[in-house]
Amino acid sequence: MKRTVVLGTGNELFKDEGVGVHVARILQTKLPTSSSDVEVIDGGTSPDIWSLIDGADKLIIIDAVRGGCEPGTIYRFTPQQIVADRGLITSVHQMGILENLSLMELVGGKPKETVIIGVEPKELEPGLELSPELQKRMPKIIQTVLEEISSCIETKV
Repeated sequence: MKRTVVLGTGNELFKDEGVGVHVARILQTKLPTSSSDVEVIDGGTSPDIWSLIDGADKLIIIDAVRGGCEPGTIYRFTPQQIVADRGLITSVHQMGILENLSLMELVGGKPKETVIIGVEPKELEPGLELSPELQKRMPKIIQTVLEEISSCIETKV
């Protein structure tokens, strides 16, 4: 059976840097636990994502991304676009993610498709709560990820 993995990354100790973790935790409560074709993982700052996503057909990564727009702006891109446009979009984790995906390609097991949902942060200082700007955008961020998940499920039918 095809499997979609949603991986929330980031350091929740630095406010908006942890947006991916916050999204993953919300999605874990919204998606049916009986679904074997979608798995939501709180990846935090794990440097070893390949062990978390092994066997995934599609990977959806959620992370804080600096693209230069208003806080809460949602970006959708692929790892190939990061390589092609190096410097335009930056994530604290992009090198770890790219390196892990490259390693997975070499040894097998790389997802057939990887999509990154990035969210422009406002505050990256120490703190456990998201900035008010990102808290306000959470419903739209969740909706964006759910739409990405739905597009995976629809293509499997």
